Amino acid sequence: MQNLFKSLICLLFTTVALSQESNFKFDKDGFTDYVVIECPGKTQEDLYKKALDWVAVTYKDPEEVIKAKIVNDYIRIEGSSENLILLNVLGKSYYRARYQIEISLKDGKYKFDIIDIRQYTPSSKYTSGGWAPLNIAYTTDYYNKKGELRGMYKYLPDSLTNYFNDLNNSLKKFVDTETSSTKKNEW
Repeated sequence: MQNLFKSLICLLFTTVALSQESNFKFDKDGFTDYVVIECPGKTQEDLYKKALDWVAVTYKDPEEVIKAKIVNDYIRIEGSSENLILLNVLGKSYYRARYQIEISLKDGKYKFDIIDIRQYTPSSKYTSGGWAPLNIAYTTDYYNKKGELRGMYKYLPDSLTNYFNDLNNSLKKFVDTETSSTKKNEW
């Protein structure tokens, strides 16, 4: 009986430790690496087709956005946004950004993985400007030693998490629909 109890406790801790995030978070420990979304009853092939349709509906030039794909395995896209990065520079200031997302697919689930985020900085008399990676893996630039956000970055966690959670929720909602919104039944 004691071995059964120990086994159950071990199973419980293993399950909790291996549970995967379903929403992005950004705190002093960093930005969530990826989220896994359960899609019961959907095959890997169904999810691949739905993800491709979602890209076609969501992005203006889907063929330019898709950077790589392996049929029924994954899709890598590169998007851009004028309001992904929000900093506190003389008030709220938005910065242009590019990002890469990889959507990996398996039966009954997909992984939404942020591969890269780049911020555009205009040139000034001090810098040449251009695209630079936004380092979200290490947060020492964003948080002080007390674990508090530095003033310049007080809007950044919310702007990043809201943007990518909204994008992922859009994909999830699209995957959950039975028909593709690209098809118009009443014409």
